[in-house]
Amino acid sequence: MQGNSPIRTPRAPGGTRTGTTSAGPIATAASSAQVGTRQRLEQATRRRLYDHLLLLPGDHFRAIARSLGIGVGTARHHLQIMIRDGLVYERKADGRSRYYVAGDSEQRAKNDLFGKHWGFRDLRLRIWNALNRTGESTATKIATILGITRQLTAYHLGRLEEKGLVSSQDRRYRVTRSSSAAERMDETERNS
Repeated sequence: MQGNSPIRTPRAPGGTRTGTTSAGPIATAASSAQVGTRQRLEQATRRRLYDHLLLLPGDHFRAIARSLGIGVGTARHHLQIMIRDGLVYERKADGRSRYYVAGDSEQRAKNDLFGKHWGFRDLRLRIWNALNRTGESTATKIATILGITRQLTAYHLGRLEEKGLVSSQDRRYRVTRSSSAAERMDETERNS
């Protein structure tokens, strides 16, 4: 059992640990936090998840597992460990869990920017679904159904029209492609 015993730093008389730096306890705490982060990310799957979230903050759970080619249970396990350790945090919205790397103010600003991006993409799919349910509609009617502005709805309908998912005539929109095409569009945007 000797191999499983924790490594202890010897204590000097008076209860302080030996091996402190001349920079003092604050520098030692910062150094130990950096070492702790590195040690927690030494596990290969955890490192891959962390790196993925650095590149794509706010990606949702299933997209992360698919992108990295890892099992759902494995992804959940490692994300929970990283949340527990404070490396990653989770935001739940619209039935999805999105994950972000915890970090400094620059990382938080990047996370907020990506959070807005995800909101717009999810909104575009909601607009497509509302139009699909109504059959044919105006931007005003879709906006009323979703509780958003007509201008925002018209903007996203225009982007959907560019992708060939809807068509318009006399300011009336209708779905031109199947739901599987819209889901593929949603997945393509997620991975880009």
